[in-house]
Amino acid sequence: MADPEVDHGFSYNDRGEIDILLSPFYDPDWEYDETTERYVKRILYYLAHTIDLQKPKMPWLLVGRPIPSPSAATSPPPSTFPWIKTIGVATVPVASLGVLKTFLC
Repeated sequence: MADPEVDHGFSYNDRGEIDILLSPFYDPDWEYDETTERYVKRILYYLAHTIDLQKPKMPWLLVGRPIPSPSAATSPPPSTFPWIKTIGVATVPVASLGVLKTFLC
């Protein structure tokens, strides 16, 4: 258990790092800090130092799905049912013959 007199109001997490959200040091004490500016001046140096200490030592690697290639984004999606493509191709000549028939008659 941390001693608040020795630790100056810092709380620690399970890894032994200062827990910024639970530490009473970062809570505004309006008896001491009459203004917001004075509060910010009091904690800013320590807050920046704590964040710098807790920063990851190596770059983060996000693991996820691969990025699609640009050609895949511009090409049309594949048809889900081949028979739809067949019916679509057959419909064009039939419709053309119907239009031609109305002009000829």
